[in-house]
Amino acid sequence: MERYNLPVGGIEVIISGSRSSRPETVTATRKPAPAPKASHRQPMASPRSKPETSRHHGPARYVASRALIFATLLAGFGNIPVYSKIPSGDDESSPGGTSNTIAGTLHTLNQPLELDLPDHVETYAGHAVDALPSATVGKWELHRITEGDTLTGILSVLDTTTTATELLASEDVAETLTTLKPGAKLFIQLNNQGIRQLIYAPAGRNAYVVSLQDGLFSGKWSKELFDEQQTQVAFTLNHPFHYDANKAGLPISITRQLTRIFRNDVNFRRIQIGDQVSVIFEDYFYQSERIYTDEILAAEFNHKGKVYQRIRFPMGNGSVRYLNPDSDLELKQVAFDRYPIRGGRLSSGFGSRRHPIFRSRRMHSGVDFAAPKGTPIQATGDGTIRFVGQKGAYGNAIMIAHGQGIDTLYGHMSGFRDGLKPGDTIKRGQTIGYVGSTGRSTGNHVHYEFHVNDEPQNPMKVKLPEKGILSQQEINSFRRLAKNMSNQLSRLRETASIDRNLRQQFGG
Repeated sequence: MERYNLPVGGIEVIISGSRSSRPETVTATRKPAPAPKASHRQPMASPRSKPETSRHHGPARYVASRALIFATLLAGFGNIPVYSKIPSGDDESSPGGTSNTIAGTLHTLNQPLELDLPDHVETYAGHAVDALPSATVGKWELHRITEGDTLTGILSVLDTTTTATELLASEDVAETLTTLKPGAKLFIQLNNQGIRQLIYAPAGRNAYVVSLQDGLFSGKWSKELFDEQQTQVAFTLNHPFHYDANKAGLPISITRQLTRIFRNDVNFRRIQIGDQVSVIFEDYFYQSERIYTDEILAAEFNHKGKVYQRIRFPMGNGSVRYLNPDSDLELKQVAFDRYPIRGGRLSSGFGSRRHPIFRSRRMHSGVDFAAPKGTPIQATGDGTIRFVGQKGAYGNAIMIAHGQGIDTLYGHMSGFRDGLKPGDTIKRGQTIGYVGSTGRSTGNHVHYEFHVNDEPQNPMKVKLPEKGILSQQEINSFRRLAKNMSNQLSRLRETASIDRNLRQQFGG
């Protein structure tokens, strides 16, 4: 006998008898959901009895057919689950038998339906494409767009085999990325030296995403895939700094920045238990995955009861400093470099010396730095070009006026920077010419003089003037920024204090 138990409220089918060509008894019972009722049994003819007519196939076939009708109707209303299973491996009934008919029909009802779906699926980005490449494969690079940047120029400094021509093959991609907006961010995903994805983010979350699809790059604007945010983390130190920083979820790049920013304030080898750290940094996410962590915006280190704060501030010359909001914002810095070249050797000092050509003692009003011909020569301070050209024994020479009675002179050059002329403004560190041996010279070197009120001074010993690191406009801008960041750091400090108290209370 085989019993097929279906869900409450369904049909129970019982087939009993020997393994002959026809069953002895078939019982179909309706099983109501609320309370069981007595089942109705329909006696069937003996397997030796003969059917009454060819038109009717006997009570068993009649009951089976009615059971199938009920089963089909109940299946339509969801009473037969798709995971119901009908045993068939051991059934030796004839192909035309009732057992096979019921089992076959129920088995058919349990088969999954094949749906006619399209080849491509409409993604949430709004266009039919394959699945986007994973955001976690390979490495992401960030480039901040400046005036005049091009995609070709940006890719030239990356170790990638993908060319700008390949990226711009699509008309839509070319239209968007041919002209890049200064201040925008460009994230590039590299894997095995090839570009997999590119994110152009002019502002906020609205970003143009370019991905590699079937060997071709395609792009689409989206407000859902990319996000940039300021992440805030505060924690209390109970173990070595790097251990607790990692436990608090800080990326290793942020941990390294913290050690650089506070290296003059904190001895990281002697961290005290209970020290508190608060940090705010730039974080970028794509497909809900962190792809890039950038600069620290503000940080605070409460070390042995003393609070140190640093706020990131971009300077007018393109550099970045981490300033203390409580210190004198007009901090002074040395306004000049001591050396006009990098990597040269001091070959002759300042003062009276035996002249290498005239063999007599004469005053040497500057210092000489020996270097290979063509070595770049930099201006040692900001100023205005006073003279460019031939100047007697100095050969090719340049004079720069720096204000406050200070002038510098550079002699024996092999050549000048293209286009340089009197009246041009020059910045500290800019190349003005190249090492040579013109004029009265015995070898390749640069002769450097430092004059104060037309009197030569020893460039290696003279007290170099200082200047404020911020202009008044920069001071005002920094104060506004510092006020906002300091308030956020104070709130984070409170969070770190709560964390410390909870640890002490519960022994965490």
